[in-house]
Amino acid sequence: MGVKLQNIIIRKQLEYQDLQCKIIAIDAPNIIMGLFNFRRKSSNGTDAGLILDRTQRPISHLYGLLYRVNFYYSKRIFPIFCFDGKVSVLKKVITKDQLKDFLFIQKWYKQALRKNDRDLARQIALSKEYMWQNIMEESKQLLGALGIPYIDSPASAESQCAFLVKQKIANFSNSQDFDSLLFGCPYVIQNLSKSLKRKIQGKWRYQKIQPVSIDLQKNLKNLGISIFQLIDIGILVGIDYFPGIDGIGSKKALQLIRKYKSIETLILKEYNNYDFSELNPVIIKKVRKIFLFPDINEQIDNIFWNPANKARVLSLLCEEHYLNKERVEKNLDMFEKNYTTSREFFIHQRQKSRKLQITLDHLL
Repeated sequence: MGVKLQNIIIRKQLEYQDLQCKIIAIDAPNIIMGLFNFRRKSSNGTDAGLILDRTQRPISHLYGLLYRVNFYYSKRIFPIFCFDGKVSVLKKVITKDQLKDFLFIQKWYKQALRKNDRDLARQIALSKEYMWQNIMEESKQLLGALGIPYIDSPASAESQCAFLVKQKIANFSNSQDFDSLLFGCPYVIQNLSKSLKRKIQGKWRYQKIQPVSIDLQKNLKNLGISIFQLIDIGILVGIDYFPGIDGIGSKKALQLIRKYKSIETLILKEYNNYDFSELNPVIIKKVRKIFLFPDINEQIDNIFWNPANKARVLSLLCEEHYLNKERVEKNLDMFEKNYTTSREFFIHQRQKSRKLQITLDHLL
């Protein structure tokens, strides 16, 4: 879902040249979901559904990732993808149960293929239990084959991205959501898109976009609040861990927190005006802990950007998913060229300045 803070957060427009030789921690589920949701448009303008391979499995995320990482290198950007781990119990979903469901449904899918039951295979392939877990696993396999580093977080990808930026391993966290700010991420970047446009949800129209950056400390100063109060605003507006309070949007939440300083005082003073029945001290404490003391993976010593393993990429995309080999090879050639150019550009910049991110030394 993501916390809706766009009406109170100041963002600064950037040019892509400002991002050269920058390391960006990517909220992988957020980006991959956007790639996966790309759908075909029929000749009469209606929704033709997901793009599937001949075994009825979705493939838009695979093409999308190949194009996306190629785009990053074309702009001299070095990505690190971060993936979700265990889902918070506040979401009422446990990763272990998701994995158990996936393993069962995967076995069922293979049986349908062996029996040549295409209708059943399609039904299984498009089920939630099979699709999302499989998409994440395939995305990791493709990133590994492309030589792109990725990290499995023990909890949320956004908290892992925020940690990388706080530790100065990455320059920015990239997500279209604002949750990274609640995790204390110093710098967030949005609207990294090759097409410079984004589809308007529910419509076949697009809007122009430009990269924007968010400076957490500048925003907190501008809003006149602390990071603790920003988390309280998130709880009031609605986050992944609590649906929010009816009748309170981001501007109203900011006004109330400025006035009362904390949710606890706000509840005492405004209990007649809003329904706080679902918001108790236990939930408030748990949500604050998630954002202030998140579970993160600190084993991040082995981050490398390597050349693509062309044979592995072709095997995954063309042999396993039957994608157009000529098209994939063309993009891989372009990928190799962009990777080499980015590496050489970094080496040149490194000779000019020693202030570049230390992590990028792994390229040499």
